[in-house]
Amino acid sequence: MLSDAERRVLTVHCVDHFVATCEDCRRDYQFAALGFDVLGRRYYFCPTCRVDLVDELRLHILHCRGIEAVLKERVQRSRQVIKQSNRPAILAEESHAVAERVLEIRKNFS
Repeated sequence: MLSDAERRVLTVHCVDHFVATCEDCRRDYQFAALGFDVLGRRYYFCPTCRVDLVDELRLHILHCRGIEAVLKERVQRSRQVIKQSNRPAILAEESHAVAERVLEIRKNFS
């Protein structure tokens, strides 16, 4: 199962491209084509062969250029807010730090 945050990232930033490939079927899927509700829980299986694709989705989050671009833009905006502020911008600094950590984690998985 994906976390709410993972699901939100895929829904917002990856709606226009493939996010998972089923190695058994050799088919690519967009996020909207995946997902089945079972007893109130959301699972992500290949629609054809029912192979679990959660790991594929998580790898996509780590390697997606669209997500990386959004994170880099967020870092740049944070830097601008910090530079333009006359007083400490605690929230901007925290946001910047979080985005920097995510980018660093992504580099380690590449």
